[in-house]
Amino acid sequence: MNPSRQPDPKWQIAALACLAAAWIALATPLVLGRGDVDAFFLRTFKAYARSSHPYLNLTPTFQQLWLAWSCLLAFSSGAIAYRKADLFSVLCVGPALACGITAMSVSWSDTDWIVVCGGCLIGCVVGLVSGAAYLAYVSLMRKVEQRNAADSR
Repeated sequence: MNPSRQPDPKWQIAALACLAAAWIALATPLVLGRGDVDAFFLRTFKAYARSSHPYLNLTPTFQQLWLAWSCLLAFSSGAIAYRKADLFSVLCVGPALACGITAMSVSWSDTDWIVVCGGCLIGCVVGLVSGAAYLAYVSLMRKVEQRNAADSR
């Protein structure tokens, strides 16, 4: 075994598998509903739907959530491939907090699904923005360290 190469951490692969499973769960209604998530959910769960239409205008938010989750999954896969555990952790903090807070704050007996999708969407965007900011900060600090090392010679 090459000593400079570290083995894959098991927790990162498990977290990436959870992200991928959530992505598949988000993609399924989009594919089965042919892009119209509102109509798919109303058709599927009509007997259980409230009279106030809990799926009204869910499609745009759901599509944005799927897009943000796709970007998060792609960047997380890249972070694991390049063995950037710190970047992977930063990318996962936003969605984990937002999805957890949303899950605890929603009344599950009378769920408003746009609030759930919106909370998870905000978490994904926060994860992506904080990951990009962290990556920019790390690369800037690396350049500063290289400049300081060159000046001290």
